Amino acid sequence: MTFLTQLEDVSLQQQGTAPSFALSQRGRSGFELLGSVQKFSSGTLRPLAEESFVATPEGKALSADHASAAPVRSERERIAAAKALCASDNVFRLERFIQRYVAEQNFNHGIPAIEERRAEFRAYEAAMERGLLGTLDIDVDVVVPSYYDRIEWHLEPGGWDGYDLYGALFAFGVGPYVFSHGGYAAVAVGDDIAQQRLNTIRQFPKNEYARIYEPGCGGVSTLKAVHTVFPDAALHGSDLSPLLLRNGQKMASRFGFSVHLRLADSATDTREADESFDGVITYALHHELPPKANRALFREMYRIMKPGADIVISDPPPFRAVPLFHAVILDWDTEHREEPFFTTALHDSLDEMLREAGFDAVESYAIGHGQYPWITRARKPLKLAEAA
Repeated sequence: MTFLTQLEDVSLQQQGTAPSFALSQRGRSGFELLGSVQKFSSGTLRPLAEESFVATPEGKALSADHASAAPVRSERERIAAAKALCASDNVFRLERFIQRYVAEQNFNHGIPAIEERRAEFRAYEAAMERGLLGTLDIDVDVVVPSYYDRIEWHLEPGGWDGYDLYGALFAFGVGPYVFSHGGYAAVAVGDDIAQQRLNTIRQFPKNEYARIYEPGCGGVSTLKAVHTVFPDAALHGSDLSPLLLRNGQKMASRFGFSVHLRLADSATDTREADESFDGVITYALHHELPPKANRALFREMYRIMKPGADIVISDPPPFRAVPLFHAVILDWDTEHREEPFFTTALHDSLDEMLREAGFDAVESYAIGHGQYPWITRARKPLKLAEAA
């Protein structure tokens, strides 16, 4: 997804490509209110709800069983029981109500706020379409998976391509005024999501990479971080959203680096050559795919990776890696924030999927508090002759 968390980005000002206009006072203040309310919900109400949960005898017992090396109840049974217990707490219910309210109002308030400046945003985007760097290949027929086409991801009306100015909505509203506070999904309150991306890219084990690929690249926020860490690498990515890809090329060009983007289903056919990349990054992708698609995607990544190439993944932590109350918070997104595969993905194991696809040196670990970002990384084995 394309968004900035600081509109006063120094690099944009230095290049003379920072916008010369802003949201109306009403539009900006509405976003500021949403950000403040979400911060209060996550930073104040949620810890109180967690204290209440672990203070009850049932909550203590469930939490102990969840942390046990040999739990009595299955993971699904533990989470179901914990959800029922949490639902009896008014503070928990209020905190979750606020989370849902903010998630909806990002669009209910956001789209009208952007529409107030439609002419300016369209002119700004048109100006960014001149002198684009890299390549963009979207004039192809791609069979869109049925699961993708029917979902309004994160409650976005119409899905990723449902509104022509979603790029502006996130770059000028939701990103800097709401997401910048953290406190949603797996992102803890106060977390810097831009820094989390950079920290994730730094998990690549080598100092240099010639060609790096990102499936599900969206608006290239992650490839921007890749460019920061590996400025000499050629950057390639694919996505199923034409709008995100167009916005991604414009954003990359605005920051002065090239990307090579393609409309493609990364789980079936990237249309990339065998053994053509020495690095692959995925960021916040796998919880948005059903299990079969994830397994197919890893097979496709294995095909396009060179022997000895590295893959680094950042996704929400699996349920087994977080305290039980935190698991309830993550599980909530499945039904309430239009994340239909969130729960399935967090019950599953990316480590096992990678091994099934043929990868070795598989490991997973956290690099932030609250177990996020959660990193999984692996390597495509060297061929026998190379290994010898």
